[in-house]
Amino acid sequence: MEGFKIRLLLTVSIFLSIVNANRTVFINPNNRWQVFEGWGTSLCWWANLFGGIPDVRDKVADLVFDLSKGLGLNVIRYNIGGGDDPSHHHMRIAGDVPGFLPCKTCSYNWTSDANQRWMLYAAKERGADIFEAFSNSPPYWMTNSGCSSGGHYFSDNLNSYYFDAYADYLTEVVKWYKEQGLTFRTLEPFNEPTDRFWEYSGYQEGCSYNCSTMNIIIKKVGAYLNEKGLSNKTSISAFDENKIDEEVYSEHCIDNDAKSHISQYNTHTYGGTQRMKLFNISKQDNKRLWMSEVGFYSSKDMSTSIKLSEAILNDMRNLKPVAWAYWQVIEHAPNGNVGNDFALIGADFSNPTTSLDIRLSFYGFAQYTKFIRPGYQIISSNDNDTLAAFDANSKTLVLVCTNKNNISDVWNIDVSMFNISSFTAFRTSNNNETVNLLPNVWNITGGILTYQSPANSITTWVFSLAITNFTQ
Repeated sequence: MEGFKIRLLLTVSIFLSIVNANRTVFINPNNRWQVFEGWGTSLCWWANLFGGIPDVRDKVADLVFDLSKGLGLNVIRYNIGGGDDPSHHHMRIAGDVPGFLPCKTCSYNWTSDANQRWMLYAAKERGADIFEAFSNSPPYWMTNSGCSSGGHYFSDNLNSYYFDAYADYLTEVVKWYKEQGLTFRTLEPFNEPTDRFWEYSGYQEGCSYNCSTMNIIIKKVGAYLNEKGLSNKTSISAFDENKIDEEVYSEHCIDNDAKSHISQYNTHTYGGTQRMKLFNISKQDNKRLWMSEVGFYSSKDMSTSIKLSEAILNDMRNLKPVAWAYWQVIEHAPNGNVGNDFALIGADFSNPTTSLDIRLSFYGFAQYTKFIRPGYQIISSNDNDTLAAFDANSKTLVLVCTNKNNISDVWNIDVSMFNISSFTAFRTSNNNETVNLLPNVWNITGGILTYQSPANSITTWVFSLAITNFTQ
């Protein structure tokens, strides 16, 4: 009998170590947040390489932009290259994006940047519908250092003599693309301007600015947009700071005249804590808010997917941006190396026709991008690990639930306020699941769906609704 008791206690102990305590998740459709515009990425630097390789570029474009074959990203950030001094050779592979105005006395070269441009139009062909142009650096000959990767000792690098020339350059590129049939909704003159990352002979384009200079540049870019008849379709976004708290500072440091040219605040979320404050500032200033860049070091297991999901949850629930963009979907990862890059897809940029390494984090991101689509409205969930979205047109409710624990977790999902006709579930995990459609073995009883979530997994629930009137 004692042996039986010991075995029973061991069994209970093991079970408790595997299954975490139950959680109840309540979804409230009457508490509605932002209407979502879409998921996005930047084209630099990977598009500067893959857009020029016919053997693989269509496959790459499908993986990134096509909804049925890949992520279905619809928000595209196009890098207006400055172009570095041709005698310099210090940029990362594919990082030396050619500019359109290679010297002070040159004419515009509209055949430049063909590779990135191919990928830009490939995105449009596959359904992308929101386009932003941004600049990492002015052309090298407009800078103080003569180098488009930054100033000496991280100093401000746009020469004041070229303030007008820089604004003219950016808007001329936007104008040319409009004439070719592609309109950029926003134009961003800066990228991480106040963090002092950017130095002479660095590994990628970058330029530091102080607040006074940013104030001047915004007004000049706004004036050129007006002068060229572009301002009815294209406005300015700012400031793409690396951290949320820096974004808050930059938004406070410009005057109302400069703000009048801005329609959108962009922030990166590599650091900072003032998500709710930034949301409130954006609302007060009547500016659209994007989370325009973040990335995470890759891994072979679910750890990067979990970090990525936690970031999405934190941003979407607290910052409440209307768009969320990953830094670069593809990064250089030679010899199959994992962990030194932010890639969702790894590739050897020195031999790009070799196979693409699609990481688990690609599928972790897809758990969101394939199901919460443009036009969906984010709604309230009382659980920090759940993102809920609703679309009245398609009568669809989507829940993305992340179990970030190392043990299984029982979820009681309360959807009692919805009239549900059917549902499906998809999961990515360490158990060889990559957005796998799960067997439909669950029932909703009393408005509650009970689900045991595996450790370190992301599950997306897609509910079809009979009607869209909600129980009060």
